[in-house]
Amino acid sequence: MSNILGTMFAKAKNTLTQTAETVRNSMLANKEGATISVIGLADYIETHQDTKKVTQFLLGDFYHFYVLEAEGIHYYLEKKSDYILQLDASMDDQILVAYRSYRDKQHLQEMFSFPIQK
Repeated sequence: MSNILGTMFAKAKNTLTQTAETVRNSMLANKEGATISVIGLADYIETHQDTKKVTQFLLGDFYHFYVLEAEGIHYYLEKKSDYILQLDASMDDQILVAYRSYRDKQHLQEMFSFPIQK
């Protein structure tokens, strides 16, 4: 039983790593602004080496809070288990992304332009 769980965990970790690399490469390919989805940006935030993560067990479930400062952009991500609740990205008092699951759920996989600092 533990061998099956170990295999599943390894596959999930490998998939997440590949997704993060794809997101990073696509963001760097177009320095003026790459296209990315909320899911892709959340993966980028979660897997970035400088991300600070806090996990709390609240209301019978795990909530994860991520904060990242990278390339002049401030990122904030909240998740309930694997469900994205909130994602914000801002730069110099300019809001780049403001995703809220309660109002923007239908836009979760839509691609949008996202600036990259040189």
